[in-house]
Amino acid sequence: MPYIHLLKVLYIADREYLAEHGYMITGDKVVAMTHGPVLSRILNMIKGRARSSGIWQASIKTSGKYNIRLVSDPGDGDLSRAITAKLDVVFGRFGKLEPFRVVQLTHDFPEWSKHYTVGTSTLIPWQEILRAQGKEQMEPIATEQIKLQAHQQALRKAANETR
Repeated sequence: MPYIHLLKVLYIADREYLAEHGYMITGDKVVAMTHGPVLSRILNMIKGRARSSGIWQASIKTSGKYNIRLVSDPGDGDLSRAITAKLDVVFGRFGKLEPFRVVQLTHDFPEWSKHYTVGTSTLIPWQEILRAQGKEQMEPIATEQIKLQAHQQALRKAANETR
């Protein structure tokens, strides 16, 4: 699969999940780039520019210059039923479209057009993603969820350092 297709579908799932639940599935930072909003950390893992988890390394491989392939089933581990349902729904809607058709659709997202500048990679704040969907009322929930995720991440990091 072209990795641009994966990045777009994952972003759409993240975007919708944020509006519905107050946090993103991937927890990634979103940047505005030429081909629309991009999940920064995931793009860097695909391109080998960032450390990836053991699950990612064991399950997903770059294939050619612009493709990735699933080489083993990573399972759904820590994913809730709500998250897997959202991923299924979004992949059902966009997974069979041509990759650059999905890119074109993301160019219609207000958060991208507001933050994109030619030749740059500009952060799209999660608040803008909510506002673009008319979900400003989710901002207090999202703020608390982000604090909780940061705390959980710090605990996991500390636990790994003591092993």
